[in-house]
Amino acid sequence: MSVPTNNLYNFITQALENKFLIKYFYPWGEKAFQNIVDNEEDSRPTVSYSEVPVVFCHDQEPLDFDLYGDDCLLEQLSHIPQKKIINKYLNQDCKNLNLRWIHPGHKANYWVLLHSELNSPQVIQYESTGLFKCAYWWSHALIALDWYRFARYDNRLTDKSQPIKANFLVYARGTTGKRAYRKLFLEHLQHIDSVQLGSIDPTAVVTSDSSATYNPQDFAQTRCSIVLETVYDQRVHLTEKTLRPLACGHPFMILNGPGALETIRSYGFKTFQPYINESYDKEQSPTKRMDMVLREMRRINSESEKYQKWIWEGCAEVAEYNKQLFFDDKFIWRVKTELRRNVNTIQL
Repeated sequence: MSVPTNNLYNFITQALENKFLIKYFYPWGEKAFQNIVDNEEDSRPTVSYSEVPVVFCHDQEPLDFDLYGDDCLLEQLSHIPQKKIINKYLNQDCKNLNLRWIHPGHKANYWVLLHSELNSPQVIQYESTGLFKCAYWWSHALIALDWYRFARYDNRLTDKSQPIKANFLVYARGTTGKRAYRKLFLEHLQHIDSVQLGSIDPTAVVTSDSSATYNPQDFAQTRCSIVLETVYDQRVHLTEKTLRPLACGHPFMILNGPGALETIRSYGFKTFQPYINESYDKEQSPTKRMDMVLREMRRINSESEKYQKWIWEGCAEVAEYNKQLFFDDKFIWRVKTELRRNVNTIQL
């Protein structure tokens, strides 16, 4: 995906007062050892490279501890620029450095692993190695502000002259790997009315870049987004898929980990109770949580026209509030403050 990720990591570097060497994956969405780069555009502490404090940004995609095990390292070794140095440490029987294989001679006791997921067993696994201390920040919030910046002024999103095509808007590009749950959800959707699956625009082409854009027609002609997030287990991992309806002033329900809505509210946003039954957000079982979302979709569809009008007018007021907050400096201030607090707490 072609996005200005260097700007994102400039932001992190400067938010942390240039105290760290920032490492991240480039291009956006890649995860191999060979895609790990340093932020070279900002100044950093004037100490030797092997001693400079490191923040490793694994904040684009969900954490995957096993992907950086020794076996995977050997499979990728021929493509890694630092392969001679890594081979030297492998010959010394060095093992299990995980992401730190990219610089095996680094002298720090730990690296800060900056990630974007909550309630995560992966975080526990990383910290159990003693090589990493983990800090959360909502990285997608910042990049979404860039991707959806024109939605702030786009009056096509609220064009009342366009007919409503469906109550619910569902995007579901990938249905394999961590996203395999979407296939089951789509099977259930066959028995639910008033669903717009994919873009209303018949000429729209779905690519890996699609989530970095928005189609105003889709949001103007539907009532509510059903957000199918990247992961669907116990983790809360909120990406641009969630931030897009916030930016576009669109009500939403979300399939993610339990507490996803509570997390969104912690940044000052509102969600849609009592218009939408949001009890699904507290359900620990992924199967039951999905069933509760589907049941709520059916309930809304079954209500009278008058009652649905009350639902959607109330949701629209909340969604407009959320849009105003999304583009307010207060929101990015909260995200930046949380980033600094979480990293500085580790340092203390």
